[in-house]
Amino acid sequence: MSNSRRQLLLTAAFALVGAFFGIAGTGHAYLQRWKRSILWFLLTLGSLFALMSVYVTDPEAIDPLDVTTVPGEVLIPIVIILGFSVIDALLIAYLDQQERELAPGVDANGDGEADEGTSCPHCGRSTDPELDFCTWCTEPLSAEQSKTE
Repeated sequence: MSNSRRQLLLTAAFALVGAFFGIAGTGHAYLQRWKRSILWFLLTLGSLFALMSVYVTDPEAIDPLDVTTVPGEVLIPIVIILGFSVIDALLIAYLDQQERELAPGVDANGDGEADEGTSCPHCGRSTDPELDFCTWCTEPLSAEQSKTE
């Protein structure tokens, strides 16, 4: 199994387990997309508090370990948000996989034509030889290397 496929499966596993326990953003956390992970978590938590304040008249009647005590008006939107969080994490993992599989030197259209320029020693992509750094990974290019290629 390739690393990119393994990452996609692990992202799905983390996202689904997190969603099962009501924690959005776990798939994003696995992908190290910290800001997105925190935003999904805060969106879910904020929605839960807002919906609970509107639809729950007696908060003491809600058992935090028993989902059946939560009204459907609260539970359904939270499950939908958790589902979108899982889908978003899988989409990000898939797009990252596609970007990694794009061969170095092949343009974004995928027509196989390499760009004119210097090959970066760090990421392998073609970059502008007039610059002192790679336009893709921002690693510095040595002066000898950019002149020889």
